[in-house]
Amino acid sequence: MRSQLFILFLFFSINYKSFAQTDSSIFNFTKHKIDSKFLQENREYWVSLPLNYSETVNYNVMYVFDAEWRFDLIRNIEFDFSANQKIEKHIIVGIPHMNIDYKRNYDLSFSQSRTEYDGESVDSTWYNSSNSGGGHNFYNYLTQELIPSIDSIYATNGNNTLVGHSMGGYFGAYILSMNHPFSTLHLYDPSIWYSNGEAVEVIKNGIKKDGAVNILITYQPKPSFHKQKIEALIDELKKIESINLNYYLYEKETHNSLFLPSFMKGINLLMENKQE
Repeated sequence: MRSQLFILFLFFSINYKSFAQTDSSIFNFTKHKIDSKFLQENREYWVSLPLNYSETVNYNVMYVFDAEWRFDLIRNIEFDFSANQKIEKHIIVGIPHMNIDYKRNYDLSFSQSRTEYDGESVDSTWYNSSNSGGGHNFYNYLTQELIPSIDSIYATNGNNTLVGHSMGGYFGAYILSMNHPFSTLHLYDPSIWYSNGEAVEVIKNGIKKDGAVNILITYQPKPSFHKQKIEALIDELKKIESINLNYYLYEKETHNSLFLPSFMKGINLLMENKQE
């Protein structure tokens, strides 16, 4: 009996190891660097390819802000759904932010806010030239360096999605006023409160991108000032015929906990589109 149990244990051990090795090779990703003239620094980005990636097929690309936290989550979920033919396959590009405490906000903001997320007025000790207002340079890096680099290295089809949470969502909303390269924008609990809703104001001046844009906005209700600014954005976007808008209020989620259900909501929309 002991010998039979040992053989059974050995069989499962060998097979478990073989599966583990297969999984680790499937989920490898590649790190690249760009010596950015716009950011005047070396910036890293990460790329995860879909199952059975082929240079003869052109793929959608999903760009993910806050890659330090979100890249692994998104690429593994997307991989599972696309590998099982539930959604179209995507190349996933993770965009990490150097120095989270200062550089992230600097990259993703277009001004130096004098308003906080609850509507409180703040002074220059909160948002200043050292930690905010670098959004235009980051936008140029994204559109003139990073995306062209991806298109030159990998087989892409021009169908780009941007996933941004919090300040990343504010950045995504703001660039609607520019001739941006994204066909889909995911804005998860976006910080539209920043600079007292300036993202809404620039959109009022017009949308420059030709063609339709799919937008998914998710948000939660606290604080009320934050919620009101997001709903002002939603109201403005409803007026624009070229925007295909989906939005969801998560009453019981928090600013951070809604990220996963938000992305799954995006996956469900992809599934619906694939079935059409």
